[in-house]
Amino acid sequence: MSKPALFIPRLLCSAALLLLTCTAARAELQPLLLDFNELPDSPIGSHLPENYAGFVWGDRWYQMSPAAGATDQNFLASSTVGSTLLRRVDRGAFYFDGADFWSRRGLDANGDFFFVLYGQQGQVLYNGHLDGNAGRMRFTGTPQTLAANYSGAIYAMAWGFDNDDYDHLAMDNLRFRVEANAPVPEPASGLLAGLGLAVLLSARRLQTGARS
Repeated sequence: MSKPALFIPRLLCSAALLLLTCTAARAELQPLLLDFNELPDSPIGSHLPENYAGFVWGDRWYQMSPAAGATDQNFLASSTVGSTLLRRVDRGAFYFDGADFWSRRGLDANGDFFFVLYGQQGQVLYNGHLDGNAGRMRFTGTPQTLAANYSGAIYAMAWGFDNDDYDHLAMDNLRFRVEANAPVPEPASGLLAGLGLAVLLSARRLQTGARS
């Protein structure tokens, strides 16, 4: 009776270990940074190329170079009209880790905005407008990294304004993470299901042997 009692837990431990390994592999994330410096020279500003860096940017953000030939200092500037919604072209998940924001009007300008983050079905996961002082992103003429008070996966994000601050907001160095490898749930699930079936079959065989 002691051998069957030890054999089944060992199989269950092996299956659990495999599950943890597969989960860790699927959860591996690759940190990425968009500094926009590879975009062409644009001192007067121009809309981002369609699907730039795998994102749909809407029509409120446009690229700018601070001076002719200064593409190493490119940044994004906000427009006064259009959509601020940002999502991946493949509608996949990503993790937003913040970006650098400042006022294009100089050191004497101050403003604020709030992040709105969305889930896969378009549901609001986080609304900075409802998060009090923690959700209000205050910016000045000096670039500073600002991020939402939310650390989970999202499928889209937007910037919300309750005044005219949108027309002088600048952004650079967008930081985000995506899965390093394409998810492969089917093979992993099938393998785990096979192990589970093997455990059940082994248990039945052991029980049959014990009865005989």
